[in-house]
Amino acid sequence: MKTIQHFAKKHTIVYCILLEIVVTASIMIMSMLIAYIPGVVEMDIFVLQSMSELVGAIVVFAAMWLSGCTYVLFRKGTGFFKGLLVGGYFLVLSMLSASSLFAVYSGERILRPWYLIAAYLICMILVGITEEWMYRGIHSELLLRHFGATKKGVWKATILSGLLFGMAHLSNLLGAEPVGVLVQCVVASGMGMVFVAVFYRTGNIWVPVFLHALVDAAALITSGLYDGKLTEIISEYQPVQVFAVIPYFIVLVVLFRKKKMAQILERLSEEGAVPAVE
Repeated sequence: MKTIQHFAKKHTIVYCILLEIVVTASIMIMSMLIAYIPGVVEMDIFVLQSMSELVGAIVVFAAMWLSGCTYVLFRKGTGFFKGLLVGGYFLVLSMLSASSLFAVYSGERILRPWYLIAAYLICMILVGITEEWMYRGIHSELLLRHFGATKKGVWKATILSGLLFGMAHLSNLLGAEPVGVLVQCVVASGMGMVFVAVFYRTGNIWVPVFLHALVDAAALITSGLYDGKLTEIISEYQPVQVFAVIPYFIVLVVLFRKKKMAQILERLSEEGAVPAVE
């Protein structure tokens, strides 16, 4: 454990990249192993994805423990509900996305059985947990230690963590069209940076976990409620949609404005939110 923490401290960026590869690989390997289960062809995509994401969550938790970052799971920060106000952009985005899509498709498609809808919701929650524990709970913490709890350090950690989050979506190249995946990577990078900003502003990992799950659930609401498909949605993304990253940059600047940045640095100092790794 000490050896891993020492490596994470000395080679932080390399460690973050390796961790991303290991977790992504564990999820993909689990998906391939599931394919050998009798009757798996008939299983719902969200049930299968939930099984893979559960493995990912377990691997991330182990990595969090080995990295000395489990304290983030218990840190209250500004509090959960107050934190949701900080991430209000995601709340509004989710409501608009879900309501518009539901309005368009509700009269044209038949709802899936309740247990499959439940599987879809569970899958979204597990995705939120797995990805936020890794990219915010581990990456953002380690990168902040690496760059330092200063204004520049916060910005550097935020940008790099967001880019790593966007890169992770390249794994979708295995099942979706390249153009759609690249668009997803760019937009996800911007989204990841805002999630980091929300995390740094609140100090509460459960805020971005909830918001992440909510955003994904809203974005895939037609799949979860009606057709149960994933890759086709990503394949439908068009190059023009890359401009969807612009609002994220605007929100990021607002969240990190001078007054709020000072509050972030003050909280980090008072709470010892980024303890040094010996």
